[in-house]
Amino acid sequence: MAKRRIFISFDHDDTDKVNGFLGLRNIMDGFEFFNHKLDHRIKSTDAEYVCRVIREEYIQPASVTVVLIGNNTAQSKWVQWEIKVSMEQGKGILGIRLPDTNGQVPQGIPSNAVGGWQPEKFSAWIEWAYQNRKS
Repeated sequence: MAKRRIFISFDHDDTDKVNGFLGLRNIMDGFEFFNHKLDHRIKSTDAEYVCRVIREEYIQPASVTVVLIGNNTAQSKWVQWEIKVSMEQGKGILGIRLPDTNGQVPQGIPSNAVGGWQPEKFSAWIEWAYQNRKS
């Protein structure tokens, strides 16, 4: 299997729980994780600039967008925008519920593309999302 580049989308309030997901990258072979919220190179209040960098440097080179779903993720304007851009670019979309959360699934994530917190299945799910992307 080719290496899959994964763009991680999440609500800023879930950063602590997201760190648990990102810790899995050390045991998940064949994947590269990209996330602008944990990358402190983007230090700008210019929304147009931030959107361009996220779109071109993070989402565009990704194979799959993984949306980590917490209690308020569906209300995040940034997450909504990241899903929209990912869909426009034909990326695979996967939603994974963070532990101990029960928030709504954000619009744009197919209902059959949402899983619970089952780390042993993440690799297979990511590959499934890649195979089922809309190009």
